[in-house]
Amino acid sequence: MRFAEPVRHWLRAQISSREIDALDPATLRQLARDNGVTEVDFHDLATRQDGNAELLRRQLAQAGIDTGQLAHTHASVMRDMEIVCSGCLVTRRCRRALDHREGAQHAAQYCPNAHTIDALRAGAARFC
Repeated sequence: MRFAEPVRHWLRAQISSREIDALDPATLRQLARDNGVTEVDFHDLATRQDGNAELLRRQLAQAGIDTGQLAHTHASVMRDMEIVCSGCLVTRRCRRALDHREGAQHAAQYCPNAHTIDALRAGAARFC
């Protein structure tokens, strides 16, 4: 990753945070409800850097799961996985494993979504 890219992600997160903080409480509640998450989760998701979502897509792809189909047929599962992934503290390890094409093999050692990915992979024919 180039140096400027993390800075751009950080700036976007700061701008998003200010925009979310400027919302009136009723609007924030409605947005959270519309997205099926708590207000706290909505704020965290809206202001977090987007690298974790990209890692989740890569992790699912390496497990042989079509993320577009999964999001279409099981939106709540995908949303829950995104929420879990957004709070992940081992993104460096995840990125390193994915870069070495070892994400699916070693996810159980570090990924909080590993059990869900394994369950999806067991039924992967439905999501491909």
